[in-house]
Amino acid sequence: MVQYSKEQFLESSTFPFSVLPFLTLPSRPLMPHSHDFIELVFVADGHGEHLYKGHSYPISKGDVFVIPPGAMHDYRVIESAPLEVYNVMFLPSLLISELKALSSVTSFLNFFYLEPFLRQDVDFDSHLKLSLLEGQEVKQRIKRLTTEFNAKALGYQISIKALLIELLVYLSRSYDKRLISPAFHSNESKAIRQLCEFLEQHYAHPINLEKVCHMCGMSQTTFTGKFKQIVGKTFIEYRNEVRIQASLKQLRETDDKIIHIAESVGINDLSHFNKLFKHHLKMTPRQYRITYRRS
Repeated sequence: MVQYSKEQFLESSTFPFSVLPFLTLPSRPLMPHSHDFIELVFVADGHGEHLYKGHSYPISKGDVFVIPPGAMHDYRVIESAPLEVYNVMFLPSLLISELKALSSVTSFLNFFYLEPFLRQDVDFDSHLKLSLLEGQEVKQRIKRLTTEFNAKALGYQISIKALLIELLVYLSRSYDKRLISPAFHSNESKAIRQLCEFLEQHYAHPINLEKVCHMCGMSQTTFTGKFKQIVGKTFIEYRNEVRIQASLKQLRETDDKIIHIAESVGINDLSHFNKLFKHHLKMTPRQYRITYRRS
């Protein structure tokens, strides 16, 4: 097993931080490793397995987890597309006073400290699965960290500390929204996670609440309660969020009529599409197209 050291990856002993986008290709051989620093991992795209302390756990777009120092792990890609991850690496000493203060907040304590160690005994389903919009938020924040780190402009170390704290607080709030009760059966949690992945790929299908309850093998009452607690919003809210997110690329890159774009993502009523779009993006589809149009 390889152990990566802080001297190899972090900037310096006085500023122990680094951020690294990384593509794991399907052809990459297994390389089990550990490191002597904290690694916060965000899966930006793809499907794979996280090999963690001798066990294998499925991971996909939107997963976030913390690897503590000394833990052996690796990744294996599933399917032909690469697994795209962002690694935010640092030592606790970088934010020693801030981490001490944040540790008094229950949701932060659960996500950042307790959750990685709970995985030794508890199914990996307990880690944080972000919604599409939450994933976009996290990706933007990590990209800002990456830009600051690479540019190293005046005051970049102060800026990175502030951005990192902001990221950790955001993730803690997201974790707090869907803390999974010990009473939840792991198979039910897995079914809902798999349903979210299905929705992200088949958003245009006429998927209603009755159908997804049947898919997950739950009553409507059980499903709605557990979906809300795990995902942080209702099934309808999540389905609409996925559909609106899917429409953005077409609005930016095509001349298709807005009604046709709405229908292509599963929304057949233009006024309803406009209403949902404005709720999520705070602007109309037409305003979005004008603002973000790609030449």
